[in-house]
Amino acid sequence: MYFDDEEEEEEDWENRLRHEVIEFILRRYGIMSANDIARALGWKVVEVNRVLRDLESAGRVKRTKLGRSNVWTHMEEYHQDKMYY
Repeated sequence: MYFDDEEEEEEDWENRLRHEVIEFILRRYGIMSANDIARALGWKVVEVNRVLRDLESAGRVKRTKLGRSNVWTHMEEYHQDKMYY
């Protein structure tokens, strides 16, 4: 029983890290495809898509259809208030 709790904790930690890394990349570089993110991180596209879907359902990233594929951006990009002088 104790080992099961440790395994769950480790998986949660790894998942949180994946989410934070992808959010950081999208904040830093703006609009990217899942393929670009996977290539930059050396991850599988399936892993990146899973994290992106999780982040989208949490309202942290936004998916936009571009041609036949999707591009992703961090939600802060869309919520920035414009300053007028």
